[in-house]
Amino acid sequence: MEEVIKQAPDNILIEDIEIIFKKNKENVLDTLIELWNIDTNKPVVNDKETTDDNTFDLSDPLNKWTKIRNICDSHDTEMQSQLQGLRKQ
Repeated sequence: MEEVIKQAPDNILIEDIEIIFKKNKENVLDTLIELWNIDTNKPVVNDKETTDDNTFDLSDPLNKWTKIRNICDSHDTEMQSQLQGLRKQ
């Protein structure tokens, strides 16, 4: 049980962990899977004042692909600047 508590998401109460652990017949793997599924199913708050690059709503495919595109674009821009720096030498 202690191992499950150590590996469970931080925002889940120990009492809830114990209930799920008993429900899964004390199977550690099934309990952890269920706990992490509960944690990932919680909605992400998408407040413009608190939103940064690391938080966004994954349930919206357009938002997800926009984020991926922005990451790739920033990577391409950085690689281009590095290659231009090497050419100048």
